[in-house]
Amino acid sequence: MSIVANNDAAAFAELAAVLFTLPLPVAIVDLETTGGHFEHDRITEIAILRFHHGHISRHQWLLNPQQPISDFITQLTGISNEMVQNAPAFADIAKELLPLVRGHLLVAHNSRFDYTFLRHAFARCHINFAAPTLDTVPFSRKLYPQHFKHNLDSIIERFAINIAATERHRAMGDVLALTEFLQCSLYEKTAAIWLAQWQALIKPGYLPAWLKPELRQHLYALPDSPGLILWQAARHEATTMMVQERAFTDICTLLQDKNVQRQWPQTGTVDFIPANSILHALWLQGYYQLQQQAQPYADETVPPVKWYTVSFVANHHDQLQARIITLKEGILSQPPYGLFMHPRAAKRALADWARRYGLCPAVLDITPQSLARNEPCPNQAAQLCDGSCRLDAATQKQNELLLQYAPLLPVCDWGRWHQLQLTEVEAVTAAEVVLEAQAGCIRLDEQHWYFHPLLPKLLKQRLKRPANIVFVR
Repeated sequence: MSIVANNDAAAFAELAAVLFTLPLPVAIVDLETTGGHFEHDRITEIAILRFHHGHISRHQWLLNPQQPISDFITQLTGISNEMVQNAPAFADIAKELLPLVRGHLLVAHNSRFDYTFLRHAFARCHINFAAPTLDTVPFSRKLYPQHFKHNLDSIIERFAINIAATERHRAMGDVLALTEFLQCSLYEKTAAIWLAQWQALIKPGYLPAWLKPELRQHLYALPDSPGLILWQAARHEATTMMVQERAFTDICTLLQDKNVQRQWPQTGTVDFIPANSILHALWLQGYYQLQQQAQPYADETVPPVKWYTVSFVANHHDQLQARIITLKEGILSQPPYGLFMHPRAAKRALADWARRYGLCPAVLDITPQSLARNEPCPNQAAQLCDGSCRLDAATQKQNELLLQYAPLLPVCDWGRWHQLQLTEVEAVTAAEVVLEAQAGCIRLDEQHWYFHPLLPKLLKQRLKRPANIVFVR
């Protein structure tokens, strides 16, 4: 079989007819790049075969990657430094390219590669981009499970697709070869079987048809990066906010849940506040809550996670005593004293902490049983102290020591560190933001902290990547 270069409408008529039935136009995409590193390498060539409202159109650009092309890449793709010397940079064609891919289903062989390079290239131009994708590698596996190899070379050989050696690993040549595979497989498997596998592999899925057209357009313009989404379900309702790690993917997944549909039909617009990381996005949520600009979204499908901390309350003798309490999401006037996953862990930690810093367990009320005023505590009974720490005269000193060492109560899974300063760097643009974390909370300003049940787990993960972390205490 040969690829028809000048009459795509006739060559791919059957495929175009099936793709026309889909909710979104389709862009079959291939990129050539200077290498495979998503942050360091750049695009050298883009090709798109676009199926839009029943029409097929070709779009291709040779690009100057603004970095050297290695001899290996030149040998593989045929694209040399001399060829791209006077070609436009990605930024020069970004506005022309965007409407050809935004709001489309992106189809590519190993789509993660092409999709990620496109997202990053747009991000460097300060343009949000995301789209649903379909990877034709698993698509080929589903249709032809009897075959072991599903790379593009194997598919070209299997279907006898005639592509010149000079066109293999060039963007448009690979796009046309992939399109011919789709046409051949459609002919062999029938439309019903072909479409069933196709629809099952779209990630993260289409946005629902019941959304208002203008809202759907807003959502298709979201990036697939961390940030805060803000919306109003109805005109007079408060603004709701939701932390997202991959905004477009997360919102698509959310809206496929029938339980959330009642909140969205009246929504008109959605705002997106970009973040450098999910930790930064949670800081943004705390900040917007502090400013009373929005309220957090209550996801009833996610079971609540409980965390515990220690509060110190004065008794009628003005002695500060320890109480284990549940730490709730929200704004705090100071970071909590310790962080624990279970009350038993808090009790053990309190006992060890009191011994380490010479604090009276009886005054703290953390002995195994309640003690009367004149009844000896375990330390006194073991002749480890004379009991004077329980007298009124010692109250002030005990309270001062307690408040001095309370910030050193253990923080679950942080090891010996209690206070951190983290620099969150956005990988693509290299933008930086500095966050301060203490006892599982993040500082919002000089007087306020924010706790969210996700923070302890995220901070633990961040500690495994100690780059850009200053261990304060």
